Amino acid sequence: MLRNSLFASGKLRHLPAIAIVPKLTRSSSTAKPLDAVTQKEVRHHENHASEWWNQNGTMSALHALNEIRVPFIRDGIVSRGIVKPAYVNTTKVLFGQNILEVGCGGGLLTEHLARLGAQVTGIDLGVKLIEAAREHVKCSSPELANRVVYKMEPVDQHAKTNCECYDAVIVSEVLEHVNDKVALLEASVRTLKPGGSIFITTLNKTIPSWFGGVILSEYVLGLVPRGTHHWDKMISPLDVQRILDTMNCETVMVNGSTYDFWSNNWRWINNNQMCYALHAVKQPQREYN
Repeated sequence: MLRNSLFASGKLRHLPAIAIVPKLTRSSSTAKPLDAVTQKEVRHHENHASEWWNQNGTMSALHALNEIRVPFIRDGIVSRGIVKPAYVNTTKVLFGQNILEVGCGGGLLTEHLARLGAQVTGIDLGVKLIEAAREHVKCSSPELANRVVYKMEPVDQHAKTNCECYDAVIVSEVLEHVNDKVALLEASVRTLKPGGSIFITTLNKTIPSWFGGVILSEYVLGLVPRGTHHWDKMISPLDVQRILDTMNCETVMVNGSTYDFWSNNWRWINNNQMCYALHAVKQPQREYN
């Protein structure tokens, strides 16, 4: 059973919006060009597209993360009572679920969710990453390939033609690479059906996560390419919850996690000082503030 570790008491608090959350605005009808910072992030990840599926390469920690994030997503969807009873406790437990992964990269998580029976759309800004994802799924069974669609498209553009289409939206290991988190989450939530779930995994903005996730992992041990993470882009689970609150999404679960680099293993822990996984549910329609 997943453990809620947002607070020591194990209970969620719903907090008022604070100044970090600007007033929400709708995206314009024309897709905006990528800013220089975003282009740099995309290029950084595209540099590793060819080794994305190498479990022993620079993406080994991301491969290992599937061991806990896939069950977190699966169990979260099942807990909402939207999975057909006939598929619960089967290998195709997510059959009939329509899922969007925002920032899918080379498709590590996308394919795993499709293997559980879901119809999954993966979007990303990196053409080389989408190419890597498409090439890998081609090598899979036709049944799996038919359940996966990859698009090189920003989420705000995708939301214009896919409003309230998805049962679940995944934003995994993405927020720590984005400047405008409000805009990304707002567009992601717009694609979500009322009652649907949004799942987020990212690093917390703490000294322990900075030391372990950046200094140690990138500059001492070389487990992650240098320049992958930046302090100013990290965000706490409380701030994510506050942002989602303004979008009529109720946070129902936050789990703290950590990475044991010596064994390439992720595990849940009783605090969120390092990393966390968050599950929120979109409530019935209401006007944005």
